[in-house]
Amino acid sequence: MILHQLLGTVPLQLFMEEYFLKLPFSLAGGCAHLMPLGNWDVIGRLLTAPDVDVVVGSGGERYGGQSPRAADEARHVLAAGYTIGIRHAQRHDPSLATLAGGFFEAFAAPIDIHLYCTPANHRGFGWHYDAEEVFILQLRGSKEWSLRKNTVNPWPLVETLPKDMRYEREIMPLTRCKLEAGDWLYIPGGYWHMTQAGADESVSLSVGVLFPAAIDVYDFVRQRLLSSLRWRQRLGCFGSAAVCTPAKMEDDLRALFRDLADDVARMMRDDGLVRDFIDAMRSKPNTE
Repeated sequence: MILHQLLGTVPLQLFMEEYFLKLPFSLAGGCAHLMPLGNWDVIGRLLTAPDVDVVVGSGGERYGGQSPRAADEARHVLAAGYTIGIRHAQRHDPSLATLAGGFFEAFAAPIDIHLYCTPANHRGFGWHYDAEEVFILQLRGSKEWSLRKNTVNPWPLVETLPKDMRYEREIMPLTRCKLEAGDWLYIPGGYWHMTQAGADESVSLSVGVLFPAAIDVYDFVRQRLLSSLRWRQRLGCFGSAAVCTPAKMEDDLRALFRDLADDVARMMRDDGLVRDFIDAMRSKPNTE
C-alpha cells in the first residue's frame, strides 16, 4: 500500500489517528523511491499531451504569455521566475496513473495529481487552501512550506471555494516546513499554504484526495427520495391565483414539512442506508 511505502517505520495507525484530517505531517525520505517521476522526460511528455491543463503564475500574479507546451518552452517560463503547474497529470502519464491508483486503493476517494515546477528562490502561487486532503511529494530541489490553520473558512467544499479567500482575516500562527528531494508533507483540507523554492529548481507532486463530506449524505439520500410519491407530490400554487389564506398555506406546509422530516429520519435510521452509502463511496471513480 502506498501509505506503508511513504510512512516507512511510522505506524499507519499513528498517522491516521493523530494527523489524518487534523494536523500537517511530514517525513524525510519517505518518497525517495518516487523521485524519478520528477525528471524532465516526464514533464516534457505531460506538456505535449493534447488536452493538458497548464497554469502558470508567481505569488498572486498570473503569467501573461502563452502556457508552455514543450520542455524548452517550460524552461524559458521558469527562467522568467514563474511556477508551472500541470493539473490532472495522472491522465497523461501511466506512472502517475499508477500512483493515483495506489492512493485510491488506500483511501477509496477520488484522486487528482498536479505537478509543479518552481524556479530557484521563487514563490509558488501565493496563500490559498484546498478542499482536498493534499500529499506533497518533493521530487527535485527543495521547497519551504508556510502553513496556517484555517479559521476563515474551515472544512471548505469544492463548490463553495471563494475567489477571494480573505487570507488577511486569518489569525492563526504560522508554521514552516522545509522539504528536500525525497521528503513528503501531508496538508489537511482547508489548511492555508504558500511555498518558496530553495536554491535549486523545485519539482513536486501534489496528490489531492477528495473525501466525502457530510453534505454528500444529503445528496445520496436525495437520490433515494426521487422514487417516493411522498416527495414527488406537488405543493400547490404560491402565486396570485392561490385561494387559501397565507396563514392556511403556512399551516399546510408546516404539517407537510414535519411529515417529510419524519420520513427522512426513518430512512437515516436504517442500517441498510449506511451500508449502501459506504458501497457508493467505494465505487466512485478513482480520479477526478
